[in-house]
Amino acid sequence: MTETLRESQVTEISDKLRVYSQLIEEVKIGQVDVSELDSMTDTIERWLLEGQLNTFDKLMSYYVLGHAYCTKKCQLYAPSEAMYNNHIAMKEIYYYRMTLFVVNGIMQKKLHSLFFTALRCAYQAYVHLGNVYDHIGRHQDALHSYSLARTLMPNDYMWKFNIGFSLGNMYGYYEIRTQPFVIEKAKEFLKPFLDKPETSHSALEVYKKIERLNTPFKVIDENYVYNETEKDMYSMWVNDHCLRLNAYNDVNSHSKLAQEDNLYCESIFTPKGQEKSSFRLISMLNEIKQGYVSARYMLYEYFQKSGSCHFSDENVILLDNYQYSNYSYNVELAKAAFRSLYSLLDKIAFALNDYLSLGIKGENISFNSFWYSDKKKRTLRPEILSYTEVISLAGLLFIRNDIYGGSDSFLQAEETKSLQMVRNAMEHRSIQIIDQGVMEDKSTVLYISREDFEEVSMNLIRTVRQAIFCFVNAISHISYDKILEAKEHGLVMSQYYDDVPDCEKV
Repeated sequence: MTETLRESQVTEISDKLRVYSQLIEEVKIGQVDVSELDSMTDTIERWLLEGQLNTFDKLMSYYVLGHAYCTKKCQLYAPSEAMYNNHIAMKEIYYYRMTLFVVNGIMQKKLHSLFFTALRCAYQAYVHLGNVYDHIGRHQDALHSYSLARTLMPNDYMWKFNIGFSLGNMYGYYEIRTQPFVIEKAKEFLKPFLDKPETSHSALEVYKKIERLNTPFKVIDENYVYNETEKDMYSMWVNDHCLRLNAYNDVNSHSKLAQEDNLYCESIFTPKGQEKSSFRLISMLNEIKQGYVSARYMLYEYFQKSGSCHFSDENVILLDNYQYSNYSYNVELAKAAFRSLYSLLDKIAFALNDYLSLGIKGENISFNSFWYSDKKKRTLRPEILSYTEVISLAGLLFIRNDIYGGSDSFLQAEETKSLQMVRNAMEHRSIQIIDQGVMEDKSTVLYISREDFEEVSMNLIRTVRQAIFCFVNAISHISYDKILEAKEHGLVMSQYYDDVPDCEKV
């Protein structure tokens, strides 16, 4: 039997997985209690741990588990609930990601008999990941995931309905000039589903909410026309990859309205007599934004000029170790961007510690650990848990889990395990970027191909971008709630800040 036939063969486990899929559908429509899924998930997780499944059964096991935990989450938790340390949501994300990990392996090994099944599973995984990202406040990641689903099955209804639902619920987080266009996009996506039985109730609820909104002005959403200047080529690259600190960049990438990094806190509330805390927050936000856009440009420089010799590298005598390693100014530029992006996560932790009055001493603050009153027991601080509906704050915690993982192996995303390896090698050992080959960890040296390094770098900058959005949205949400509460006691004061002119950025 060939490898392709062996890896795609239908087995007794395949038949059981089909039965389990039907059980999940019965739970969704209320015919079976959600507790019936517990023994099923235990069984499938045991199969995966035993490591005896062929590729087809492994793919379907991960997919069925993702679907099971998705169903559990929807049955047990309200959409507005911030799911801090929610293991059901964590496992849902993990198993859908592992579905995509297996799909990637199928494509690389060219297991043609599994291509159609892999395509369907990948499409479903992207849509469901988009939904759970949206549920935990990672709106940019959600739109990116829906976009990836769209590339696989552009005519299917699921991604269209869910992106419309997401935009219809999140329009208020967009800059005021772009809100009319976000609302129109949401209506455009939702309208075809208003009379479909499987989607009509939830679609109608959101559609009615946005239909009665008054859009005070209406202008044309025009695309920006790029010239061949260095500045415009950079802007086009930024917008192509949705790396702008501008939420509308994810809706219409090349709109004239998506050309600025205009993300800011809509409102910042500080109690009377504590105005200095808002100045500190603005300073931190400015530093985070500037650090991000500078690191972004360094990565752009690397991507554009990698492979060509910089004049500063000339006449630098290096010994050839015959391992095809790359040493250059461009590589060091990418490493500097990598380190800078990581440092922004700790700055977010510093800013939140100050604004939320957590009282953690400066030397003990890091994005990895500031969440916990007891890190060993993974006990979340009660001050953080008190924000029960600030889903963006929960989204930041999920980003922490993605990057740093923890004692539970399912916490860390498969793609960010390599991100951690690269970061640790940069800080403590040696990292060698080679022209081709697989990532290989050899005690003092980590070898990584140029292609893999570039993929890891893009993953990092997208993750940090999402973290910045979650940070700003969380502050805006918390401030808004505090303002509503303070109005009852007459404590609200208006605060106005001017923009820093470009001519002063020297």
